Amino acid sequence: MASLSILEELPSGFFVDESPLGILALSVDIARAAHEAGFGPDQDGPMELSDLSGRKPLFQIELDGECFVVRRYCRGGLFRWFYPRTSLDPARPFRELILADSLARSGIRTPRVVGARAVRWGSAAAIGAFNPGWRLELISRRISNALDFGEVLERMREGKVGAAARARLLRSAGAMIRQMHSAQFLHSDLTPRNLLVRREALENANPEPWVLDLDSSVFVENLSDSERQNNLRRLFRAVQRREKRGKRFLSRADYAQFMRGYDPDRRCWKSYWRAIQTKHQRGTPLHLFGWFLERLFGGGAETRDGQAVVRQ
Repeated sequence: MASLSILEELPSGFFVDESPLGILALSVDIARAAHEAGFGPDQDGPMELSDLSGRKPLFQIELDGECFVVRRYCRGGLFRWFYPRTSLDPARPFRELILADSLARSGIRTPRVVGARAVRWGSAAAIGAFNPGWRLELISRRISNALDFGEVLERMREGKVGAAARARLLRSAGAMIRQMHSAQFLHSDLTPRNLLVRREALENANPEPWVLDLDSSVFVENLSDSERQNNLRRLFRAVQRREKRGKRFLSRADYAQFMRGYDPDRRCWKSYWRAIQTKHQRGTPLHLFGWFLERLFGGGAETRDGQAVVRQ
């Protein structure tokens, strides 16, 4: 099997192991422990189902007493209804590994990615005649004692977050996205569940969010106002969608706290907020139809930005 060209772009400190069925890139920090545990290009070794949950079930592997999260990729688009776990692009997890390293070097908190793997479906004998696609995985360090902003919002809805902590959490989320946009970075799936914070931030600690799931995200040269607004609108749409399943949990004052974190100098927040609301109103019917299809075929709100929350 020919090597992928993307492997030449991996950051320093990664070891690549290949077999007829799979390709594995691992940080040299854990490569020996993974090999001794039986985790390889096409072998799972001690990998097991995790107590965490995301869009789909997550897995984990323990090496040298440390726990690592294994996120298995899901196909997007129409084919996700028929082949949700199969991809024809084996480079995806390696691109995300490189992207995560670049984002961290920009000073933005994201869990450290320590490995990426692409494994062919089927046996080595069958692959010669037919390529059934790939199973793709990303391996990252687990952030302990943390929860995603989807669960934070649900706790706000239940009245379990005090006013001061509520304001700090919303400003920290806005500041995190401002930091990403300042680095010319666009997150492709900006939703509450892809922002992570430690549990103590629900009380008195200063929130320091992490951003998760960078697949298909990009660095953009000269990020425009329109691109920034559309990215924020994606987050707003996810929040609105979650609110439709119960009583409202964010007030105008809460949104103002978020925008205060995003635009502390108050130069653009009013124009951005108007643009976000206008674009949201125009796009709502189309998105409602898309959500209907998800409920019809399964894998809808409860697995995208609803009840499936990441608890770390």
